[in-house]
Amino acid sequence: MYEAYWGLNEPPFTLTPDPRFLYLGKEHEDALVMLHYAITRNRGAGMLIGDIGLGKTTLSRKLLELLDPVEFKVVLIVNPILTPIQLLQEILYQLDIQTSVRNRQQLVQMLFEHLIHLYEHGQRVVLIVDEAHLIRNSSTFEELRLLLNCQMNDQFLISLILLGQLELRKKIERVPALKQRLAIRHQLKPLDQEETARMIEFRMRTAGYAGERIPFTPDALYELYQYTGGYPRLICQIADNALLVGMAQGVRQIDGFLMHGVIMEAEGKEW
Repeated sequence: MYEAYWGLNEPPFTLTPDPRFLYLGKEHEDALVMLHYAITRNRGAGMLIGDIGLGKTTLSRKLLELLDPVEFKVVLIVNPILTPIQLLQEILYQLDIQTSVRNRQQLVQMLFEHLIHLYEHGQRVVLIVDEAHLIRNSSTFEELRLLLNCQMNDQFLISLILLGQLELRKKIERVPALKQRLAIRHQLKPLDQEETARMIEFRMRTAGYAGERIPFTPDALYELYQYTGGYPRLICQIADNALLVGMAQGVRQIDGFLMHGVIMEAEGKEW
């Protein structure tokens, strides 16, 4: 809607988990390196937790980009409110194994045999469970732990990555056997003020902005950081609104005054 006005090829602040727009601040880069290490070095399981809106899902999509599709087959669970049986069925389905079996032992055997088959052809499975804090019962967590028993003498046949909000940590605490299997545990934190400014520029440039300086003044970026606290999702929402309001007002810069007005509008407050 405003792309041509600001000299952009596409919207820079969409909320979809497009890895092209992932700005790797120190926290996000550290998390990406650790998760990649857990998978490629066959450490078994890893966990990434963080508050709402910090970019965990987008980070996971970036992780997928880094994995060699010849070596790794990825199973991505985005709706983890599943019983153990449903979980096994979903994993098999994503591995292109169609079955109507509902017997747990048979499902596990089918999965193990397929993992062996993949291993013999130089492949391993990566199971990523997004929004893992939504898992309702410990039996599903226990099933995830048991999947890590699918291994050869010297390596795991499946890597497990759990992504979730902060309450995931408490749920994992109630399943000590799974907690002990988590070789990598990392908590994502918000961007700092400098990283917030860099994220804005990174996304604008990724979207095609070619000007010498991005149209957000230092005062605007300060207002943005103070309001959002460095949470990427909220940064994107406010920055997107600011570009829209800036176009409507016919300005060529988003200054602190305009940004403050956008923030007040988002809060439903008067000046």
